[in-house]
Amino acid sequence: MTEKIILTDCDGVLCDWADTFFDWMSSKGYNRVVEGVYEMDVAFGISRPECKKLIREFNESAWMGFLPALRDARSGVAKLVEAGYQFVCITSLSLDEKARMLRISNLKNLFGKNVFLDVVCLDTGADKDDALAPYEGTGMYWLEDKAENAECGLKLGLKSILIEHDHNSNYVNDDIVRVANWAEIVDVIVND
Repeated sequence: MTEKIILTDCDGVLCDWADTFFDWMSSKGYNRVVEGVYEMDVAFGISRPECKKLIREFNESAWMGFLPALRDARSGVAKLVEAGYQFVCITSLSLDEKARMLRISNLKNLFGKNVFLDVVCLDTGADKDDALAPYEGTGMYWLEDKAENAECGLKLGLKSILIEHDHNSNYVNDDIVRVANWAEIVDVIVND
C-alpha cells in the first residue's frame, strides 16, 4: 500500500500560504520591501523574532480555514486520487489543535474528504526530519517547496519533488525533480 501514498507539505505545495499571508500582513499595516524571498522577516524588513510571532499568529488564525489552492493543485490532486493515491500531509503549521482542525477543514474543502490519510501538524517553522523518519527507505514521493526539506526527504530515501517558487529558483540538485505545477507532478508520479 505504501506505493499508493504520497507525502506532501501543505503551504506552497497544496495551498497558497504566501499570498494569503501577504494579504493578512497588509491588513495589519505591514508592507513588503523585498520580493521573491522565503524569509518573511527579510520580505517585510522586520526582526526575525517579530516575524516568527506574526507567522505563528497568522497560522493560528481563522485565515487557516480559507487558504486557496496553489496553482493547479486541485486538479492535480484529483488526478492522483483517481489513479488510486492517497496523501499524508506534513506541515509546520502550529501545535495548536484548533489551527490543526482549521487546516484539516481547509484541505477537505479544497481536495475532498477521503484524500488525506493523516495531517501531521508540527510546530510553526519546525524541521520535518522527525516527521519524515517513519517513512525512511520507502521510496515514497515527498512533495515540497523548501529545498532543505526536499533534501531531508532525499537523505531518508524518499523521492523528493520540489515545486518551483521564486524562493527556490536558484536551487540546483540533480537528484531532486523540479516541477512548475501539479500537472508536472502527476506526469512524474503516474509515469514512474
